[in-house]
Amino acid sequence: MTPSEFPTAPDASKRRSMMMAAGLVAATALPQAPAWAQSNARAVSAADWAKIREAARKEGKVIVYGTMGPAQHERIVAAFNAANPGIKMELVRVVGAALTAKVEQERQQPNVVGADLVLTADIRWAGDAVKKGYLKTPVGPAAAAYPDAWLRGGQVALMAHTPWVMHYNTNLVKNPITSYQDLLRPELAGKVGGVSLVAEVVTLFYKWLDESNPGYLEKFAAQKVKMYPSTVASANSTASGEISAGVFSVIPVDNALHAQKAPMRTVIPAQAYGFAYGSAVLGWAKNPNAAMVAQDFIMSVQGQSAVVGNAEAASPLPNVPGALDVSKINLTLIDWDKVTAESVKTFEARWNSLFGAR
Repeated sequence: MTPSEFPTAPDASKRRSMMMAAGLVAATALPQAPAWAQSNARAVSAADWAKIREAARKEGKVIVYGTMGPAQHERIVAAFNAANPGIKMELVRVVGAALTAKVEQERQQPNVVGADLVLTADIRWAGDAVKKGYLKTPVGPAAAAYPDAWLRGGQVALMAHTPWVMHYNTNLVKNPITSYQDLLRPELAGKVGGVSLVAEVVTLFYKWLDESNPGYLEKFAAQKVKMYPSTVASANSTASGEISAGVFSVIPVDNALHAQKAPMRTVIPAQAYGFAYGSAVLGWAKNPNAAMVAQDFIMSVQGQSAVVGNAEAASPLPNVPGALDVSKINLTLIDWDKVTAESVKTFEARWNSLFGAR
């Protein structure tokens, strides 16, 4: 699906600004494994990079935990494996907060063979992981060229700037939906879906929706919204006609259904809110060199092209084939420096009082 096939609310195309997350945590010095330079510099010599790649081939694989849509994962794996013969990427999809919970469990069990690299939407956890010394600084040619502003703590590569979108079933909804307010139509009562608070970014979406549209959340709850455990489940229910519309999705998940000719329309709201996935190498990786090669690949133009797909997300890098053109939408990304555990917990209590604990 091309960008022109995604409707936006009136005048959205006139807005050209993109608000970026600010005040990123300063880089933190951490020791590196012997296979690469003992410094925080992301640049390494060609000879040292060749040694890392050779060590990665001896390791033979890299295990990645990711929370992106299945289609994105498939593209990343296929592109990496094609570009790196001798190193096999094994990617396990873990939804929401379960990913970081699994990683934390593995950290405390050093004999467990688990993730070497994570692709997570939980950037607050990733920022804390930097401070605690859990992560490794990426090195390599692509890592050296990556924009400093999009490296949280100098170690977490923020990528795939992804807007949250709405969607509706075109067989069931004849009057187009263009805004969140449209989901309050009386005829949609009991026919709208959402996603439960399976991850902190989901909580922050509803928090933003509540704060930017005072009184909206109470009216939305009155629509008897059906909550699902993931964006994939919610989107599939819209496509199948179980519900008529959904308040929360991402373009990669919707695109997989568009490819199947599902009767579904995706809408980028005029005031779009979104997030950036983060990629990070774990300090206890069992395949540290392969993890570093995989991280560098994801930070490259080739890797970013696999991540963004067909206008499914934007990239910090210029001229990435297929990247979403955020100059055509009014996208605000989560400012993680303003997110606290207390504010998240307080809002979760409010959300649960309206929708019930899920």
